[in-house]
Amino acid sequence: MDSLILCGGFATRLEPITLFVPKPLLPIRGKPIVDYILENVSNNRVNRIVISTNSKFADQFHYWKVHREAVNGLHNKIELIVEPTMHDGEKYGAIRGINHSIEKANLNDDLMIIAGDNFYDFDLSKMTEHFNRSRKPTIAVYDVKSLDEAKRFGVVTLNGDKVVGFQEKPEHPRSTLISTGIYIFPRELLGKFKEYLNDKNNPDAPGYFVQWLIKYSELEAVVYKGKWFDVGTVDTYKKVFDMNLTKYAMKG
Repeated sequence: MDSLILCGGFATRLEPITLFVPKPLLPIRGKPIVDYILENVSNNRVNRIVISTNSKFADQFHYWKVHREAVNGLHNKIELIVEPTMHDGEKYGAIRGINHSIEKANLNDDLMIIAGDNFYDFDLSKMTEHFNRSRKPTIAVYDVKSLDEAKRFGVVTLNGDKVVGFQEKPEHPRSTLISTGIYIFPRELLGKFKEYLNDKNNPDAPGYFVQWLIKYSELEAVVYKGKWFDVGTVDTYKKVFDMNLTKYAMKG
């Protein structure tokens, strides 16, 4: 299995902080958000770790990559894919960015995709084991326990482990289960990203792709408990930054 960590956005809701520092490199308890994701992914025994970013922040990610490989002994395992975009008006959007990375990095194995602004204490091996048994696209799901909060995310409706409905940022959510921006797709379905884009569908939030994919494939979900944050606003970043993160350190 390969992995792709999405770091191509410009995080305008976090400005002015992110005018100079990309959101995944913002520090929490002395290390960048993406480091926590990287450690979790590395412990999950993936073959390749691909990180997609944009031209504006490419130098910062190159510097981070060299330092991280030296510290963690990853031995050039991290690969960077750079989208030719310098500001939010040029951004690819998540789905177009995923397809760009698949093509540029020649990704052709089962693929775990993680949004680079995720902060969580999940053990992703549970999700990997579920996927290996089912061989179906699998979503990591979290219960935010609030219909108002669910409106901000992709809302998932389940029948057991099976995804029977998906609403991207709905005005009237059908449940409080939301997609965390962590997915596993089987290698045989990676071409669906290009097909989706060729059909002139929304290139941005992955939830739109999931809604579309349900027409072609069964999807399954793994429900996680614990702590999860979408570090998308200054308030959320401050909340995570101020937490006692020793208690919620990621489980390997």
